[in-house]
Amino acid sequence: MILDWSRLNGLKQGDEEEDRLWLEDMIRSLRKNMNVRLDNIKSFAAQRKSEELRAELHQTKGVAANFGLAALQAKVTEAEAKLKQGDLATCLTLCEDLPVIWEKTKTELETKFPE
Repeated sequence: MILDWSRLNGLKQGDEEEDRLWLEDMIRSLRKNMNVRLDNIKSFAAQRKSEELRAELHQTKGVAANFGLAALQAKVTEAEAKLKQGDLATCLTLCEDLPVIWEKTKTELETKFPE
């Protein structure tokens, strides 16, 4: 599962137009925020900055969980766990998958939240 639509829809307080517009605004913000986060992860991974990478993975995991980005959350969680275990090489390999997962996630988001 790429997206947990029930989690995403659960962010709305109701079915009013205002709620829909609020969620659309949140999705726009999510797109920008996640692009920055993935750029940071790529940069920290390339520089082998373990502590900065761990912090960015942790925050990305939280954002993904809050928005129901199931596939991204799973991969980031796995990468963070490997890094905490001292397995930087596997963490870096897992991080390489994140842009592809994010692109698939954005494509799925497009079905209900076009840019």
